[in-house]
Amino acid sequence: MDEGVLNDLKQFIAATVSQATAGLATNDSLQRLGQDLSTKIDDLELKVDTISDALNDHLDDHEIRLAKLEQQTA
Repeated sequence: MDEGVLNDLKQFIAATVSQATAGLATNDSLQRLGQDLSTKIDDLELKVDTISDALNDHLDDHEIRLAKLEQQTA
């Protein structure tokens, strides 16, 4: 192989590798994604805790009402 063919082959390989790796995420973008996911998880955890607390309060109210009804029928 002569020098021109080798240079063409090198350019072809470089272009092929560049195209194949163009869609891969960088380390920085993966870190940002991890931080974004962590923030979303924290937000969801807060919402779930709020809903759980409200449901527990509602359940406690029902238990109190049931206890009063049971005492009235006894």
